[in-house]
Amino acid sequence: MKFAIGDDIGQLKVITAPRGTDSSLKTSVRARISTYFTPDRKEPVYAVCKIDKYQGEERAGLVAVVFTSGKVKLVDTSVSPINGEGKYLLYTHASPTIHSAPAIASPVVSAGVQDDILYLFRTNGEVVFYRFDGKSPSVKTVPLPGNAAAGAVFTEALVDGWPGAIAIGGEKRDLEIFESATEEGDWKSVWKAKNVKQDKLGLEVPVYIRRVLFLGAGRGEIAGNTTAAHPRRPTTVQTSGGKYRLATGTHYSHLRIYDTAVSRRPIFTTALTKSPILSLHLHPSTQSPSPTSTPLTVPNTPPELSTTSSPHNWIYTDSNGRFALYSSTNRREVGIYKGSTGAVNATATFSKDVVAGVGFDRYLRVYEGAGREVVVKAYIKSKGTAIVVLDGEDEVIEVERSREEVEEEEVWEDMEEVAGGGSDERDGGEEGDFTKALVKVRRRRPRTDKEGGGSKKRRVEV
Repeated sequence: MKFAIGDDIGQLKVITAPRGTDSSLKTSVRARISTYFTPDRKEPVYAVCKIDKYQGEERAGLVAVVFTSGKVKLVDTSVSPINGEGKYLLYTHASPTIHSAPAIASPVVSAGVQDDILYLFRTNGEVVFYRFDGKSPSVKTVPLPGNAAAGAVFTEALVDGWPGAIAIGGEKRDLEIFESATEEGDWKSVWKAKNVKQDKLGLEVPVYIRRVLFLGAGRGEIAGNTTAAHPRRPTTVQTSGGKYRLATGTHYSHLRIYDTAVSRRPIFTTALTKSPILSLHLHPSTQSPSPTSTPLTVPNTPPELSTTSSPHNWIYTDSNGRFALYSSTNRREVGIYKGSTGAVNATATFSKDVVAGVGFDRYLRVYEGAGREVVVKAYIKSKGTAIVVLDGEDEVIEVERSREEVEEEEVWEDMEEVAGGGSDERDGGEEGDFTKALVKVRRRRPRTDKEGGGSKKRRVEV
């Protein structure tokens, strides 16, 4: 298994460890670690994203490293770091801020890759997009009003090759969706969430969004921008037909699900834990996006009691070290990933049953199966802040065989297999069964004398 991990001192580490690795045991196989970049505590890594295409070709082992300052580096992990930065570093871009605030005052708060588009959100509301599948990397910066603490992009509908919608939220800023206006080239707000109702004491529930996820389109397909002509005027008016489903994780440990086609308020809400949520995403076994023909939850059900109609399992971590699996279909926690000491800063998944996490305790832990057994535990020497799975399968090691072993195998391959023709029916055997003919049983002769002295006659001396 192979992982790319970013840490708190600005390094990228590629970990190769087979199943069964446990660094805490002296007898265990040791993981191979390759370290890229010079340590720099002033610029930690925020996210590591896998890139599948580069310059129009499929490439394996490429990752984009996003630093908190907004700098992006494209690394070829198939090249050893001892070859030098000029060999493994393919691209570097320090995205400057459009606003007057310096880059260090606007750190990255969200980053990821979706449909070959790398994106990052800054606290000042700026969004930067990258594409590496062309002959040369393309960069696009979108300034949005207000501050942000989380964001996500919608790529099911593209406009000129870029995401057609953006969702953003933050402290005292509820979820808001912006769509791209194709003719004018700017972005406009098309939907804004409304806070949940007041609590039992009549107090307003605080808003502080830390994570945002698009769950697909709502009921009705994304129609994009359509042109509607007024019957009395020749001019046209731009209208939007986009309906979206989203989920958010908050600083106050809330999981909330929205359907813009149903309500401005969330259709599902619950408190996962009592600490701020650090990471939140769907388990790979979840059917996502859910079918658009059916509602996500039962209509006219309070969000505090509603459940998702299709199976939705959420992997989440908090600042208090909790690493668990939650089912919004059953409204309960269905499993815990045990072993971590301290906060788990980042998680990643592979296939349908592999989950990995890194964090405060400087260990990479990989869990597998419904029982969530730990199959890899590797010490990485620094606090992990980001992780991506490069390969979820173990390496197949071919052992060179000796000449005698090869000749022996050739002899066995040249032998003809002899099929059985039958057996003696008196022995009760079936046709083609030679078991009784091949197996001989030796029985011990029973003793004839009662005293146990043998069967020979005793010699009597007078």
